[in-house]
Amino acid sequence: MIKFFRKIRHKLLAENKLSQYVIYAIGEIILVVIGILIALQINNWHESVSRAAQEKQVLRELLINLRNDSLDNAVNVAWYQRVERSAAIINASLERKIPWNDSLAVHFGNLYTHGFATFNTSAFENLKSIGFDLISNDSIRIALTNLHAISYELIQKTEKEFAIDNHNQMVLPVLTSRLKMDRWFHAVPYDYDALMEDRVFQETVRFRGITMGYVGNNSKNANSRISHLIRMIEKELGIN
Repeated sequence: MIKFFRKIRHKLLAENKLSQYVIYAIGEIILVVIGILIALQINNWHESVSRAAQEKQVLRELLINLRNDSLDNAVNVAWYQRVERSAAIINASLERKIPWNDSLAVHFGNLYTHGFATFNTSAFENLKSIGFDLISNDSIRIALTNLHAISYELIQKTEKEFAIDNHNQMVLPVLTSRLKMDRWFHAVPYDYDALMEDRVFQETVRFRGITMGYVGNNSKNANSRISHLIRMIEKELGIN
């Protein structure tokens, strides 16, 4: 093609047709510019298609992670609610001076337990490395970053503070001095009747129940956000 245009220019110059040569040269420049613009447009289109495909792939990966988080979080919520409920049952039994019943052993055993948050963040970390602007839907992008930066951070912080640190430093010493853990999720008081007048034990149990309920509510609220985000991503991907 270049040789063809070059021959025409040489012929015009040889025939001393300068005005026609200038017009032809201008036309040739215009054609080249148009060609470049078309090439750029095609390249931009290919990049747009590639980016859209990459976005869908990342959204699918996020969806898998979020669904797993929802299941894990539901189990976590159940654990915290279990401890909260057991603490309430124990304190009610002690305050009302209800005689010992073997069924209480499970509730005393539950005081030693707590949930453990696990979050699937591989897709989120992948998106972070690519750039959050890959997600074209502003609502999804904002909800996703808030979930990780606020909800997940709050769960991890409060779980460490109340379920682990406070438990080891404040709750566990009181429990081990008054209860015998004879098997998993099963503890028996050394002196059940004495616990009816033991304010330190009762307040420790109350504290345990309240704090575990608080952490559980944080997990429950996060699950609501997860469910909402899942629905948004499914809609974006056209999944019914």
